[in-house]
Amino acid sequence: MKIVKSFLVLIFWVLLIVGCGSISDPESAVNRLEPDLIFTPDQVDSIAAVLAKFPNQTQLSLAIIRDSSVYYYGALRDDDNLIQIDNHDRVFEIGSISKVFTSTLLAHAVMEGLVEPDRPVADNLDFSIHENPQFTWLQLSNHTAGLPRLPNGYLLNFLMNMSNPYKNFDEVEVVDFLQHRLDMNYEPGTQHIYSNLGAGILGLFLGLIEEKSYEELLKEKIFDPLRMIHSTTDRESVEEDLVSGRTKRGRIAQNWDLAALVGAGGVLSTVSDLSSFIIANFDPENEVLTLQREPTYEVSENMEMAMGWFILPRDSGQRWYWHNGGTGGYRSSIVMDPDQKIGVVVLSNISAGHSEAGKIDKLSFDLMKGH
Repeated sequence: MKIVKSFLVLIFWVLLIVGCGSISDPESAVNRLEPDLIFTPDQVDSIAAVLAKFPNQTQLSLAIIRDSSVYYYGALRDDDNLIQIDNHDRVFEIGSISKVFTSTLLAHAVMEGLVEPDRPVADNLDFSIHENPQFTWLQLSNHTAGLPRLPNGYLLNFLMNMSNPYKNFDEVEVVDFLQHRLDMNYEPGTQHIYSNLGAGILGLFLGLIEEKSYEELLKEKIFDPLRMIHSTTDRESVEEDLVSGRTKRGRIAQNWDLAALVGAGGVLSTVSDLSSFIIANFDPENEVLTLQREPTYEVSENMEMAMGWFILPRDSGQRWYWHNGGTGGYRSSIVMDPDQKIGVVVLSNISAGHSEAGKIDKLSFDLMKGH
């Protein structure tokens, strides 16, 4: 049965993430982008090469961060012309980059003595989880809790609602699922398997123990202190500044509602706000963010996990902290090197289901290498 479930889940993610491309013709795009004092001709050519892969009305919003300075670049494909625009304060869904913020909230809770990272989550809950698994707070944060990627038993629900697959998972539904139907994939702490479910319930549980919503925690502990004025999980509050997402075919995409699993991917933000978060990570006196960046699990020789961050070692000895995100209408990537005090943000309004969506990640790495 587990083999069948795994195969069906694989089919789902292939359909969602790989997709079948779009009708865009890269050869038809006319590059009218210009370099400036910060974005070099080679970097702008890289931006153009990526944007040309996507349908008309796709846009990229980019930032390069050096120390406390931020440099923006915006680009739009319109009527097969690649043109420069100012979109640094326009709002995008950032998808799974939200997991970084969920783990920032965990780091706050640890520093405040509300939870112990290596203690079972069950110790802090007022309800029991099916078969009493002993996964910890830290394991939820670094994807070693043993949870499935998606709630098991709900694949049909996801397939029937692929344009907005998480919208039905309110708190009552999620808690009932955890109490009665959760089926662990493996023993906690023994493997690294990326889990939207794990990150989602991490955000839910932190809200339960602090008796606040996920949005309230974000505003109180991250967004307000860092003046991230356009960052939120409340889409209606930023509707005027929201860039419409695009499907892999270039049509307007439905925005995602992650309900009680919002901590897995429900944040909306701008390159300006995300740059403020990166700059905060450059401050060695910020104990919360320093704690969050500590390595917690070695995935492979080429990757470690911190709280919510992937750590990518470089041949130079540098360590890049990275996460990407994708929803039905957006793809994003954020990468930084706190020691060198450099970072890059790339937001786009192209579906993670587009066959070339991975180019967004590569572009962020290429811009980092250009520092």
